Amino acid sequence: MLHGMRYTEMPPLCLDHVTLSSGDIERTVAYYGDILGLRPGFRPPLETNGVRVGGVWLYPEGGTYPILHIIDRKPEDGPTGAFHHFAFRGTGLLAFLDHLRSRAVEFKAVPVADTADTQVHFFDPNGVKIEMIFADRVDPSLLS
Repeated sequence: MLHGMRYTEMPPLCLDHVTLSSGDIERTVAYYGDILGLRPGFRPPLETNGVRVGGVWLYPEGGTYPILHIIDRKPEDGPTGAFHHFAFRGTGLLAFLDHLRSRAVEFKAVPVADTADTQVHFFDPNGVKIEMIFADRVDPSLLS
């Protein structure tokens, strides 16, 4: 029970977006475009305490809303220092692994116990850990 409601009564949640800070926004946008196919799109002018906050919103191919927000500022230590990773669900596990290999991106791919899923972990240029989850189970020799 959560606040008097059974869990089954709550609607499921999904990832809407992730926000990252980057001291090298062009490199970060290029990385996510090359590795995940995300593209810059509409972003309204945003301010914090009357100061314009630069940045880019990235959209998936054919997507109607941005799933990755990048703020144009150097990452710093702070209250979100415990941030560990974010995850997207994808399709085409083996093609994605070949894509990472062709870009010389180091990764770790492992089957998820008791599921049909495989996780692929890698890092962006800012040191942020990314997980892609695929509903594919393949021969483990194909994962390295």
